[in-house]
Amino acid sequence: MTIPYDTNYDPAAPVLSAALSSVVRQRPQVRFSALIDTGADMTAVPHTAINRLRLYAVGQIEVEGIHAQVAMVDIYTVRLSITDLLVREIEVVPTELPFVILGRDWLEPYCLLLNGPENSFQLSETPLL
Repeated sequence: MTIPYDTNYDPAAPVLSAALSSVVRQRPQVRFSALIDTGADMTAVPHTAINRLRLYAVGQIEVEGIHAQVAMVDIYTVRLSITDLLVREIEVVPTELPFVILGRDWLEPYCLLLNGPENSFQLSETPLL
């Protein structure tokens, strides 16, 4: 499946629609834009999603942010669904950004092909040729 880059970002970026829910309670479900970030180790979700879903921290981890600041942050487990891809439970960290950051932990089982000249990308569970 070929997906156009989201031109609301400058430069345009690979973005999907994400549905988040608690692993304990199926409802409610919240939706956010989700930026694919191959430079992020972990997936991050907005604080607002954590609050709306009433998630409980399952641990802590030391992270280094984009401004090279190191801090201890809580880890949460969420059920994450992206378009037609399988629903997965994944550990996430909070972000102040208003969108989900899909890190390499989420991307690991998928094949990603970024096509900058055509401002599009492909994401698949099988190799892309």
